Amino acid sequence: MSLIFSYVKYSEASFPMTGQYTALLLITSVIWVLLWLGYRQNKINDELKKKEKDERINAKVQRRKKLESLYPSSKKTV
Repeated sequence: MSLIFSYVKYSEASFPMTGQYTALLLITSVIWVLLWLGYRQNKINDELKKKEKDERINAKVQRRKKLESLYPSSKKTV
């Protein structure tokens, strides 16, 4: 296995961090942070919408139960 990588010298395996690479790393990091913040905000908005939807559904159910209690069904059980 070491014969496959034997042509790479240790001194040539370094990665020079120039200004362009530093700028690219910084821009990439900022993009990832912004994507994460957007994902988090979207998740919070989804939870709020779900909560509002559940509240609307519960309010409709409560109104329907109230109306049903005011007007009982005319069907008689045998």
